[in-house]
Amino acid sequence: MIADGNEEGRRRLASAVGTMRGVSLGICASDLSETYHAAESRPPQAVLVAENLARLPEFEVMQTLFRALNIRCILVADTPVSAERLAARAGTSGLRMTHQGASQDELRQCLFEVLLDRPAVAPREPVAERMAFQSGRLILIGASTGGVDALIRVLSGFPADCPPTLVVQHTSGTFSAGLARLLDRASPARVLEAEDRQPLVPGTVLLAPGKDHHLEIARGNGSHCRLREGPPVSGHRPSVDALFHSAVPVAARVSAAILTGMGRDGAEGMLALRRAGAHTIGQDQASALVYGMPRAAHELGAVCEQLPIGRIGQALLKSCARRSAA
Repeated sequence: MIADGNEEGRRRLASAVGTMRGVSLGICASDLSETYHAAESRPPQAVLVAENLARLPEFEVMQTLFRALNIRCILVADTPVSAERLAARAGTSGLRMTHQGASQDELRQCLFEVLLDRPAVAPREPVAERMAFQSGRLILIGASTGGVDALIRVLSGFPADCPPTLVVQHTSGTFSAGLARLLDRASPARVLEAEDRQPLVPGTVLLAPGKDHHLEIARGNGSHCRLREGPPVSGHRPSVDALFHSAVPVAARVSAAILTGMGRDGAEGMLALRRAGAHTIGQDQASALVYGMPRAAHELGAVCEQLPIGRIGQALLKSCARRSAA
């Protein structure tokens, strides 16, 4: 598959790939949404992604889908210099790099190296110990940059009868449905895009949809969610702060976590939750891709405990577990 927002770039890559023996070219996509849905419905072995799409924030969701489906990815930078910069940003994510000025032989060599590569399978999260959960408990999670991988780490340990969970992850509206399906693959719990007035039931994780509404706990006894129209809160819609503040009336039954992300969305809402009796957890600096949101919450005094991402899922579940008579 080829993904390039520039028509001339797509034609150039398609022409180069089309002449390679042993390679079959599938879809040429013009944006990340088209790329995501095509890769999800019919996974290719490899995708060539142009720099103009790789620089978009939503590419993080795309990378996670590629890893989940074992799709190899090559970033095609505009120049050798920008290829080095993209490589530095990618870090250890396993992406391969080439650039628009590369010869057809160089592109072919890069593509075949990727196709023949067999990346190691990522270790699975440990199976959660069996727990019985207190009736009425709720889990709230907020995340932004780096949050897709972090959410997979957390939710992969959630059992099929986990407490009702609501999640705000900053992403564009065209990706929230695909993100819900991606998280659903990773978790024994059921992960869905939230709908207005949807009941909060055990075993279900509701993800804030799109960019048009805030996901909140409906007023009352905390048995339903609501999708509320309104301006951005803390610079975002959906907003982690909006979700956290909406849960203050039922805070005694809430466990909340704030994960990796840029900015401070969620910090004020988490402080309000903690003051009202909620158990609050922040991701630690060592395991956060971007320590902005967890740092802001920690510095406000909103966090009961800081934990590495590998321990947050279990900590949330244990805080909701039914206490034995002993």
